[in-house]
Amino acid sequence: MQSSASQALAYIRKRLMSGQFAAGTRLREEALARDLGISRTPVREAIRTLVADGFLQFKPNAGAFVAEWSGEEIRQLFDLRTLLESEIAEAAALSMTPAQLAELEEIQARLDRLGAGKGARAIEQRNALNRRFHGVIAEASGRTRLAVALNSAISMPVVQQTFRRYGPQHMRRSLAHHHELLDAFRARDPQWARAVMTAHIRAALAAMLGS
Repeated sequence: MQSSASQALAYIRKRLMSGQFAAGTRLREEALARDLGISRTPVREAIRTLVADGFLQFKPNAGAFVAEWSGEEIRQLFDLRTLLESEIAEAAALSMTPAQLAELEEIQARLDRLGAGKGARAIEQRNALNRRFHGVIAEASGRTRLAVALNSAISMPVVQQTFRRYGPQHMRRSLAHHHELLDAFRARDPQWARAVMTAHIRAALAAMLGS
Protein backbone atom coordinates (compact mmCIF):
# COMPACT_ATOMS: atom_id res chain seq x y z
CA MET A 1 0.00 0.00 0.00
CA GLN A 2 1.31 3.44 -0.97
CA SER A 3 2.48 5.58 1.97
CA SER A 4 1.02 9.03 2.50
CA ALA A 5 4.36 10.65 1.59
CA SER A 6 4.58 8.63 -1.63
CA GLN A 7 0.99 9.52 -2.45
CA ALA A 8 1.70 13.23 -1.93
CA LEU A 9 4.89 13.04 -3.99
CA ALA A 10 3.13 11.33 -6.91
CA TYR A 11 0.22 13.78 -6.76
CA ILE A 12 2.41 16.90 -6.82
CA ARG A 13 4.85 15.52 -9.40
CA LYS A 14 2.02 14.59 -11.80
CA ARG A 15 0.61 18.10 -11.64
CA LEU A 16 4.02 19.67 -12.12
CA MET A 17 4.58 17.53 -15.21
CA SER A 18 1.18 18.36 -16.69
CA GLY A 19 1.57 22.09 -16.11
CA GLN A 20 -1.38 22.25 -13.67
CA PHE A 21 1.04 23.78 -11.16
CA ALA A 22 2.54 26.55 -13.27
CA ALA A 23 6.02 28.01 -12.82
CA GLY A 24 6.09 30.48 -9.95
CA THR A 25 3.02 29.02 -8.21
CA ARG A 26 3.23 28.79 -4.43
CA LEU A 27 2.34 25.33 -3.11
CA ARG A 28 0.48 25.49 0.21
CA GLU A 29 0.83 22.47 2.46
CA GLU A 30 -2.61 22.84 3.99
CA ALA A 31 -4.38 22.98 0.62
CA LEU A 32 -2.48 19.96 -0.72
CA ALA A 33 -3.14 17.98 2.46
CA ARG A 34 -6.84 18.81 2.21
CA ASP A 35 -6.96 17.74 -1.46
CA LEU A 36 -5.33 14.42 -0.60
CA GLY A 37 -7.16 13.83 2.66
CA ILE A 38 -3.93 13.40 4.62
CA SER A 39 -1.98 15.34 7.25
CA ARG A 40 0.48 18.09 6.41
CA THR A 41 3.53 16.07 7.53
CA PRO A 42 3.76 13.75 4.47
CA VAL A 43 3.02 16.72 2.20
CA ARG A 44 5.91 18.60 3.79
CA GLU A 45 8.15 15.55 3.23
CA ALA A 46 7.14 15.37 -0.45
CA ILE A 47 7.83 19.07 -0.91
CA ARG A 48 11.31 18.67 0.60
CA THR A 49 12.04 15.86 -1.87
CA LEU A 50 10.89 17.96 -4.82
CA VAL A 51 12.97 20.92 -3.67
CA ALA A 52 16.05 18.65 -3.48
CA ASP A 53 15.29 17.31 -6.98
CA GLY A 54 15.00 20.81 -8.46
CA PHE A 55 11.28 20.72 -9.18
CA LEU A 56 10.46 23.29 -6.50
CA GLN A 57 12.29 26.25 -5.00
CA PHE A 58 12.15 27.13 -1.30
CA LYS A 59 12.07 30.80 -0.37
CA PRO A 60 12.71 31.65 3.30
CA ASN A 61 9.66 33.11 5.05
CA ALA A 62 7.57 32.48 1.93
CA GLY A 63 7.41 28.73 1.30
CA ALA A 64 7.78 26.40 -1.69
CA PHE A 65 7.23 27.59 -5.25
CA VAL A 66 7.20 25.79 -8.58
CA ALA A 67 10.67 26.30 -10.08
CA GLU A 68 10.97 28.94 -12.77
CA TRP A 69 13.46 28.50 -15.60
CA SER A 70 15.29 31.32 -17.34
CA GLY A 71 16.12 31.12 -21.04
CA GLU A 72 19.76 30.47 -20.17
CA GLU A 73 18.86 27.65 -17.77
CA ILE A 74 16.68 26.04 -20.46
CA ARG A 75 19.58 26.29 -22.93
CA GLN A 76 21.91 24.59 -20.44
CA LEU A 77 19.43 21.79 -19.85
CA PHE A 78 18.98 21.16 -23.56
CA ASP A 79 22.76 21.40 -24.10
CA LEU A 80 23.08 18.56 -21.59
CA ARG A 81 20.36 16.60 -23.41
CA THR A 82 22.18 17.12 -26.71
CA LEU A 83 25.44 15.74 -25.33
CA LEU A 84 23.82 12.74 -23.66
CA GLU A 85 21.22 11.78 -26.28
CA SER A 86 23.51 12.14 -29.28
CA GLU A 87 26.03 9.81 -27.62
CA ILE A 88 23.25 7.38 -26.68
CA ALA A 89 21.79 7.38 -30.19
CA GLU A 90 25.22 6.72 -31.71
CA ALA A 91 25.77 3.73 -29.41
CA ALA A 92 22.22 2.44 -29.97
CA ALA A 93 22.72 2.36 -33.74
CA LEU A 94 25.36 -0.34 -33.27
CA SER A 95 23.71 -2.42 -30.56
CA MET A 96 19.94 -2.20 -31.10
CA THR A 97 18.21 -5.57 -31.31
CA PRO A 98 15.46 -6.40 -33.83
CA ALA A 99 12.97 -6.50 -30.95
CA GLN A 100 13.95 -3.02 -29.81
CA LEU A 101 13.71 -1.66 -33.33
CA ALA A 102 10.27 -3.25 -33.70
CA GLU A 103 9.15 -1.60 -30.46
CA LEU A 104 10.35 1.79 -31.70
CA GLU A 105 8.43 1.29 -34.94
CA GLU A 106 5.25 0.41 -33.04
CA ILE A 107 5.61 3.46 -30.76
CA GLN A 108 6.18 5.69 -33.77
CA ALA A 109 3.08 4.33 -35.51
CA ARG A 110 1.04 5.33 -32.46
CA LEU A 111 2.64 8.79 -32.42
CA ASP A 112 1.82 9.21 -36.10
CA ARG A 113 -1.81 8.34 -35.43
CA LEU A 114 -1.97 10.97 -32.68
CA GLY A 115 -0.64 13.60 -35.06
CA ALA A 116 -0.65 17.18 -33.80
CA GLY A 117 -3.76 16.99 -31.60
CA LYS A 118 -3.70 19.69 -28.90
CA GLY A 119 -6.20 18.25 -26.39
CA ALA A 120 -4.95 17.49 -22.88
CA ARG A 121 -5.36 13.74 -23.37
CA ALA A 122 -3.51 13.80 -26.71
CA ILE A 123 -0.63 15.74 -25.18
CA GLU A 124 -0.45 13.35 -22.24
CA GLN A 125 -0.42 10.32 -24.55
CA ARG A 126 2.18 11.93 -26.80
CA ASN A 127 4.43 12.72 -23.84
CA ALA A 128 4.25 9.13 -22.61
CA LEU A 129 4.92 7.63 -26.05
CA ASN A 130 7.74 10.06 -26.79
CA ARG A 131 9.40 9.34 -23.48
CA ARG A 132 9.16 5.60 -24.16
CA PHE A 133 10.60 6.11 -27.67
CA HIS A 134 13.66 7.83 -26.22
CA GLY A 135 13.76 5.31 -23.37
CA VAL A 136 14.04 2.36 -25.76
CA ILE A 137 16.93 4.09 -27.51
CA ALA A 138 18.66 4.59 -24.16
CA GLU A 139 18.13 0.93 -23.24
CA ALA A 140 19.46 -0.20 -26.62
CA SER A 141 22.61 1.88 -26.21
CA GLY A 142 23.84 -0.10 -23.21
CA ARG A 143 25.17 3.18 -21.76
CA THR A 144 23.58 2.74 -18.34
CA ARG A 145 25.20 5.68 -16.56
CA LEU A 146 24.43 8.05 -19.43
CA ALA A 147 20.84 6.83 -19.41
CA VAL A 148 20.51 7.56 -15.68
CA ALA A 149 21.87 11.07 -16.17
CA LEU A 150 19.53 11.60 -19.12
CA ASN A 151 16.51 10.42 -17.14
CA SER A 152 17.29 13.02 -14.50
CA ALA A 153 17.47 15.76 -17.13
CA ILE A 154 14.27 14.87 -18.97
CA SER A 155 12.29 14.49 -15.74
CA MET A 156 12.24 18.25 -15.34
CA PRO A 157 8.74 19.68 -15.97
CA VAL A 158 10.17 22.21 -18.43
CA VAL A 159 11.20 19.27 -20.66
CA GLN A 160 8.02 17.25 -20.11
CA GLN A 161 5.94 20.21 -21.25
CA THR A 162 7.83 20.71 -24.53
CA PHE A 163 4.91 19.45 -26.62
CA ARG A 164 2.70 22.20 -25.21
CA ARG A 165 4.87 24.68 -27.11
CA TYR A 166 4.66 22.76 -30.38
CA GLY A 167 2.64 24.06 -33.29
CA PRO A 168 1.85 21.90 -36.35
CA GLN A 169 5.21 22.71 -37.99
CA HIS A 170 7.16 21.72 -34.85
CA MET A 171 5.17 18.50 -34.59
CA ARG A 172 5.79 17.55 -38.21
CA ARG A 173 9.51 18.17 -37.78
CA SER A 174 9.65 16.09 -34.59
CA LEU A 175 7.87 13.15 -36.22
CA ALA A 176 10.15 13.40 -39.26
CA HIS A 177 13.20 13.26 -36.98
CA HIS A 178 11.84 10.10 -35.35
CA HIS A 179 11.36 8.46 -38.74
CA GLU A 180 14.88 9.42 -39.78
CA LEU A 181 16.24 8.00 -36.52
CA LEU A 182 14.50 4.73 -37.37
CA ASP A 183 16.18 4.80 -40.80
CA ALA A 184 19.58 5.37 -39.15
CA PHE A 185 19.00 2.49 -36.74
CA ARG A 186 17.93 0.16 -39.57
CA ALA A 187 21.11 1.12 -41.44
CA ARG A 188 23.18 0.70 -38.25
CA ASP A 189 24.81 4.04 -39.01
CA PRO A 190 26.02 5.64 -35.75
CA GLN A 191 27.06 8.97 -37.27
CA TRP A 192 23.68 9.39 -38.96
CA ALA A 193 21.88 8.58 -35.69
CA ARG A 194 24.01 11.09 -33.75
CA ALA A 195 23.40 13.85 -36.31
CA VAL A 196 19.62 13.34 -36.38
CA MET A 197 19.34 13.19 -32.58
CA THR A 198 21.35 16.38 -32.29
CA ALA A 199 19.02 18.13 -34.74
CA HIS A 200 16.00 16.71 -32.89
CA ILE A 201 17.03 18.14 -29.51
CA ARG A 202 18.12 21.51 -30.94
CA ALA A 203 14.75 21.85 -32.70
CA ALA A 204 13.00 21.15 -29.38
CA LEU A 205 15.09 23.88 -27.73
CA ALA A 206 14.12 26.35 -30.44
CA ALA A 207 10.45 25.53 -29.87
CA MET A 208 10.83 26.01 -26.12
CA LEU A 209 12.43 29.43 -26.59
CA GLY A 210 9.93 30.44 -29.26
CA SER A 211 12.54 30.89 -31.98
